[in-house]
Amino acid sequence: MASKAKPLNDELRKRFYPLVISRGFEKLKSSDPHFTEFKRQTSVGEDFFEVQWDKYWRPYFVLNFKKQETDDPRWSYGGRLQRKRGGSMACWFSVRRPLLHRLFTLQWNYKPQEVVDELINAFEELEQWWKNGEIGPHIYIWQYHA
Repeated sequence: MASKAKPLNDELRKRFYPLVISRGFEKLKSSDPHFTEFKRQTSVGEDFFEVQWDKYWRPYFVLNFKKQETDDPRWSYGGRLQRKRGGSMACWFSVRRPLLHRLFTLQWNYKPQEVVDELINAFEELEQWWKNGEIGPHIYIWQYHA
């Protein structure tokens, strides 16, 4: 992994991965270092997500997720958990502050700990989506925006 994304990835491994493992997720082996995959068995199927890194190893990542129902394994649906809704990379989690935040704070970047805090808080929305289909402000569902 390139040095620009390493501090953020290290913080994810230190704080976020143990959190999701404590919630029943299993970390899967991946052949592509740009993706770290997790899955959890539930009474109605399987919850899955992957951390997807920017292909150039810039400090940007997003969580792609899906739910697969046991009664019909062909039926699955999902989306992305990200900093804000939308399809561009500007919506991904990153150490880069949005332009307005830069202007108000005069700080260019977040600390990796702040980004992981933001992800952990947003992950609660994903847990609600898996539980009851509720779409929070950090959830982007592809089928609704195609």
